[in-house]
This record gives sequence, C-alpha cells and structure tokens, in this order.
Amino acid sequence: MTRDAVRFLLKLSILLTVLALVPWSAQARDCKAGALGTSRTLKINSATTVGIGQGYPPLGLARGEIILTFDDGPLPETTPRILDTLAQDCIRATFFMIGKRAEAHPEIAAQVRQAGHSIGSHSYSHRELKELPYDEAAEDIRRGYEAVEKAVFGSVVDRPRLFRFPEFKSTPALIDFVRTHHGTVVNTTISPEDWRGDPARITFDRLRQRFDRIDRGIVLLHDKQPETVKLLPMVIAEMKARKMRIVHLEIE
Repeated sequence: MTRDAVRFLLKLSILLTVLALVPWSAQARDCKAGALGTSRTLKINSATTVGIGQGYPPLGLARGEIILTFDDGPLPETTPRILDTLAQDCIRATFFMIGKRAEAHPEIAAQVRQAGHSIGSHSYSHRELKELPYDEAAEDIRRGYEAVEKAVFGSVVDRPRLFRFPEFKSTPALIDFVRTHHGTVVNTTISPEDWRGDPARITFDRLRQRFDRIDRGIVLLHDKQPETVKLLPMVIAEMKARKMRIVHLEIE
C-alpha cells in the first residue's frame, strides 16, 4: 500500500469517526438554518412498558421536551409534505398508520421510515374498537400490525410495536392483546384537535393555549389533514420561541 493510500484511509477513518459523533439532526440533509432539531432519543422497552401518555406513569420528560406524533396516514396528498417540513427542521417524529392506508400507499409508508421516523399502528380500519366484539377488535389490531409492518418493513416478524387506539378508546382485554403481541400503547397529553379540520390559525391558537398549561409531553397531530400541512411550520416556530426540544420515541 502506498503512502498516499495510507493517508487517504487515515483521513477517511477520522471522518467516519467524527460523523458517528455528530447528532442525527446535524447530519440530516437539507436542514435549514436555525433548525429545531431532535435533542435526544427516548427508548421504550416493550417488555416492561404497558403504555405511555395520559393514564400511564410519567415518561420523565424535562420541561419543554416534546414527543411529536402523527395519526391517520399515510396519504399521498399530505404525508410527503409533512415529511418535507420535518426534514427541513431535522425533526424525527412517530407516525401511527392506519393499516388499510398503509396497504394502499406502501411507498409512502416506507418513505416515512426511510426518513428516520418511528412507526406505530393505529389499527387496520380505525373503527372504535371498544364497541366491537372482542374477537373482531383483536383481529383489527392484528391485521393493522401486519399491514403497517409489511408496507414499512417489507415483512411481518415478531418485533416490538407501538400502538395507538382509535380515539384512545380501549378495554383491559384489548390492552392485554396489544401486550401479548409485544406492543406498547401510546396515548397523548397535548392535542390541538387538528382532526376538526379547522383553518390552521384556529388550531394553532388552541395549541398555544395547551402549551401555556402543559410544558412537556406527547403532541398529537394528523398527517391526513391538509390544514395540518399549513399548521406544522407554525407549531415548529412556536416551539422554537418557547425553547422547547424534540424527543424522538423509539421502541425496543
């Protein structure tokens, strides 16, 4: 090996080491100046954590720490635009996908994972599972797991899972079903109710009121809503103004 080749390999080794130490947000492409970024990753152990969010033990988030989540996608009209906004600010979020929509748009479901976001299931059909016969509700959960994971990962295997009940309505038996399938239930603590489809400014005013009362937690948005596409940059700007920080949720 020549001296020049040795020097090149040494420089390459140093560069790779430096990149390994740089936070994800600093490595992300196309991040705009002053990006909010992702401050840290919070890993949830599915074997020991039944659920997080409202109704479950505190996560230990510090003041100003926010976990950003999106429900009801993926949809081609809105989800890619949400992903673009998150990428510009180096933000990693968690997407709870409806199984039948993931089946219909597997390329977008896979794009969410490729962008570095965490994936959860939001059932297959988004029916109110609490009101269904147990076997029918359990099958909807199972089918949702499989549809989302096949779309996102290309296969269905026995893996830890994040699950969000439609409208957060569950039963002890259905929570047990989620648990027996290596799942952790994810509720929310802060919702601006963007599911209403109100103009972005109205929803934003609601969120500011929530932030005035609650200074940390899990924020719920919906990537199927066109107005949420307009809302998200406003939310990010408000978080910057309040010096809030993004925490990325992962399941293990």
